[in-house]
Amino acid sequence: MRATLGEAHTLDSVAEAAGLTRRTVTRRFQKTTGTSFGSWLAEQRLALAQRLLEQTDKSMDMVAFEAGFGSATSLRQHFAARLRTSPMQYRREFSKGSTRVALSGV
Repeated sequence: MRATLGEAHTLDSVAEAAGLTRRTVTRRFQKTTGTSFGSWLAEQRLALAQRLLEQTDKSMDMVAFEAGFGSATSLRQHFAARLRTSPMQYRREFSKGSTRVALSGV
């Protein structure tokens, strides 16, 4: 799934692909990862969005699409909920072209 985070992934589609019941996938997923399928997927998508914001100049819409959020609005909501910042602020602080100045020792 990590290779296709931009695609729609549901618990039902994963269960069907694995030839297992939804309940079995839920139980095994929780046991293996320590989290729910939905939480894991959101975290993986958020991590991909962070990498895209750090390493590319792609638009917010493109980052949201490639990371599987569907819209820039959804991307902003996930960033606010989990990282307490906006994607734009995150990019300003952590992008490859960031020109942050270290103030330690000043």
